[in-house]
Amino acid sequence: MRWTDTKEEVALFGTNFGMMSGHTFYTTGLYTTDRKTAIDQDFAHFARMGWDGVRLALWGDWENCDKAGNLIANEHLDLLDYAIARGRERGVYFLFTPMHTYPPGIPPEQREALPGFARYYPKKELGTNPAAIAAQCNFLRQILAHVNPYTEVALKDEPSILFIEPINEPIHHPEDFAGSVAYINALADAVRGTGCNKLLFFNYTQDVTMAPALRASKIQGVTAAWYPTSLGFQHNLRGNYLRTVDDYTPLRDAALAQMPRLVYEFDTAALIDPYMYPAMARAFRGVGVQFMSMFMYDPLVSAQTNFNWPAHNLNLVYTPAKALRRSLPRRPCAGCHGAGVTAAIRRTPGSGLSA
Repeated sequence: MRWTDTKEEVALFGTNFGMMSGHTFYTTGLYTTDRKTAIDQDFAHFARMGWDGVRLALWGDWENCDKAGNLIANEHLDLLDYAIARGRERGVYFLFTPMHTYPPGIPPEQREALPGFARYYPKKELGTNPAAIAAQCNFLRQILAHVNPYTEVALKDEPSILFIEPINEPIHHPEDFAGSVAYINALADAVRGTGCNKLLFFNYTQDVTMAPALRASKIQGVTAAWYPTSLGFQHNLRGNYLRTVDDYTPLRDAALAQMPRLVYEFDTAALIDPYMYPAMARAFRGVGVQFMSMFMYDPLVSAQTNFNWPAHNLNLVYTPAKALRRSLPRRPCAGCHGAGVTAAIRRTPGSGLSA
């Protein structure tokens, strides 16, 4: 992937950010009622560290729609809009994932009151149930057509959003090749039907046997995650884990050749020391990754308690050794130029596609 104005290679680094929804929305609310100021604080941190790539994963399928996928404008959507506007001002480029699939980690009585379709359709049915697929497509069309009041630009046209990943970590069905391709294409068509020309990505590492279906679909690239020390340990690990990050073999699959790849989540959770990050970055770059977002930034207002994830800490103030600083030059902010990203992807031998 290259920038359309300079033809230079895209190389973005940053973090996942989720204050607008789910359990991060809930936990920050225990400390402040002014989440917009909290967003300002965190994006100021990103600028200090030179981070220019942020993944926004929204629990939109739970919190921002009804059973049919009709968009609901509420505080979650307002905070998403606000974060996009503030990120654009600070030169941040986004991977946008509007549907999350997992239940948000909030009190059960609050979760059971959420209106979205993900409450009604089991996660395993999202790729197979026609009603669930119709709701997803409807939601994608409506949220991308939504006009951000802070920028006066529809999300489908937002220059700081470079990549769309329609859904976070779906349950794949590689045994049903035709059905898998049809589902992915339905989501892709919903995005394209809005006039959105952002580069489209789909999850790969939830089930690497999906490579042939992903290759045959209308998406243009794949997303991957890496937790070499796992994610759910309840204590910090001891020992040397460098041997586990010498290479990232999943993205060496020949079926993915010439398909752009993003790392939507990575971390050395349960390790407070940062020694593995350079090796992981080397491994990612060795397989052509052009966007890496750490998981997950703990907002300043609540980071002192590490309330978001067990044995996982990422905040400039409280874990400065893990708050990696980017040393490469940054591009101007998205609002200051009209450039986008282009990717040439070979679909079949001898053919090409640009977006």
